[in-house]
Amino acid sequence: MLLGINKEGEVKFIFTDENYLAKQFPDNTAKISNFWKFEHGLSEFFISKKDFPDYNNYKSYQLVNGNLIKTTEKEETHEMG
Repeated sequence: MLLGINKEGEVKFIFTDENYLAKQFPDNTAKISNFWKFEHGLSEFFISKKDFPDYNNYKSYQLVNGNLIKTTEKEETHEMG
């Protein structure tokens, strides 16, 4: 699966069709620009569905030191304020 991560580590884009990605973009070569045709400022992060079973709640996660970490409500409130 392909995730688009902003500078703060927030997941802003998700593409979950792993079969399509493997066929069209072998070896994790897909770019966000293959899907969004405007300047997005996101970086690519690849992870398998089996390694990210809670992907339906991707907005609750942040990339920290190369790991997807579930943020708590307290952390989200702190980041906003």
